[in-house]
Amino acid sequence: MQTILLRIIMDKSTLHKLIDKAEANKTQPPMFFDEESYDEMLVQAALSAKNHKVIYDKSLVNRVYDNETSGKRKMILRALLKEPNHKPLAAPEPEVIHKLDDLAKRFGNFSDVINICKNACLLGSLVTPNLFSMPPLLLSGPPGVGKTRFISELASVLGTDFYSLDYSTVSSGFVVAGGASSWSDSKPGFISNSIRSSRFANPIIMLDELDKASVDTRHDPMGPMYSLLEKHTAKRFIDEYLEIPFDVSSIIWIASANYPERIPEPIRSRMLEITIPLPTKEQSIAIVRSIYTELLLEPWGEHFAVELDLKVINKLVTVSPRIARIQLENAMANAVQRSKAKVKPIVILPKDVSSSLTKPKARGIGFLAEI
Repeated sequence: MQTILLRIIMDKSTLHKLIDKAEANKTQPPMFFDEESYDEMLVQAALSAKNHKVIYDKSLVNRVYDNETSGKRKMILRALLKEPNHKPLAAPEPEVIHKLDDLAKRFGNFSDVINICKNACLLGSLVTPNLFSMPPLLLSGPPGVGKTRFISELASVLGTDFYSLDYSTVSSGFVVAGGASSWSDSKPGFISNSIRSSRFANPIIMLDELDKASVDTRHDPMGPMYSLLEKHTAKRFIDEYLEIPFDVSSIIWIASANYPERIPEPIRSRMLEITIPLPTKEQSIAIVRSIYTELLLEPWGEHFAVELDLKVINKLVTVSPRIARIQLENAMANAVQRSKAKVKPIVILPKDVSSSLTKPKARGIGFLAEI
């Protein structure tokens, strides 16, 4: 049923307020209604309150389905008919500003991005329900500054879903926007699959390493992005395989690049570019500590000391967050083996950290070149 994904935590007073709004618009709800009518009332009230967005037209899908002869495509169209064609817009919680401040403490070098998010949240809080809208962002800077990890954490703070498309592996536009249905091996693209699987109409989609996209003009992998990054054209994005318009205008786009000058200017100009610097020593220490805090949330994390020794931290601040996490997890395992888990809490020592992956790369790529 449509209402399976549209279930909202809604008390009776909230429902009555929404029904009153419907009455003001001369929409007369029935005086008595069964459970199915009640569910439909929730759907209509939620939509009228503008906290949901219609993603695609089911009547159009139905017409295409009736005329389709391909069994493979018909199966996907049937799934579209069974799925809800509308999704809620994720709205930041009232305490989101405090959460963003906490995020800034852990990712100090992303302060410019966080400030943009704060402004968007403050403006969105002026309307009911809260709305969150942000221009497409391009985060540029050297590898190893934690762009992917930050964007994933940002999605969690904003209360929406997160998807990532690694553009270094995208060979053609059909990966993004689907292949023509006339091709035997074609299928829906990343964008339509993501918006269908997302709980919300406004997930964050990361275009990772956009500067490493293929430059083959015959199968331009950036082709779909020309329209997707513009809200007015993203309202009618058509997956080449499904041949159904999708409204993906609420997607929050965040791209990353090490060399933004390699991105075609028409694409680059559609995004607000923010340079992410290498973190300072203090910021790097905060990042390593936050990674350790995350590891303590693992089922086995409760057996370890709450604080991480500064000497251990100093061995990890010269590598990327990805490597730091791997090294910390390895160090925790080494500490278990060394102590035989006889003493609790288990304390990680500098010797538990392997030195094979903790050397800074040439030219200071990583957290810090020198500390």
